[in-house]
Amino acid sequence: MKIRTWYLPLMIGLAFQASAHAKQTILTAHVAADGTLLQQSPQWINIIELQAQPNYFNQYKLLLKPSAMSGNPRFCVASPIDASSYERQLHGQAKVIGTPLSSHVTVMTQLVDVNGASGDNALEFMLMCSR
Repeated sequence: MKIRTWYLPLMIGLAFQASAHAKQTILTAHVAADGTLLQQSPQWINIIELQAQPNYFNQYKLLLKPSAMSGNPRFCVASPIDASSYERQLHGQAKVIGTPLSSHVTVMTQLVDVNGASGDNALEFMLMCSR
């Protein structure tokens, strides 16, 4: 079988790319509105602390297991999935606040742009971090 010379750099590049992606770790979590950890993969969260500020926001501080990762996460994103009411689907927001660290990740949820006081801002959300 004859290998064309232009295939060789392509195959080498793909091999390096595959090895770089193999070292990346994806961490996911499903958190209930009350701060209960419903699901995580792998086991990376130790405790969730919930701080509620009625009519303003809810803050979830996810304390990570020391062995969960070496170094800080490179990227984290949170997404609200609370479908308990139309208002929560329409106005619910979840976002990672501050810098994600190897010790903890902080997520804030709130109902944005509602008429009047927002009341309870607790929202169910999904979190994904990569390392």
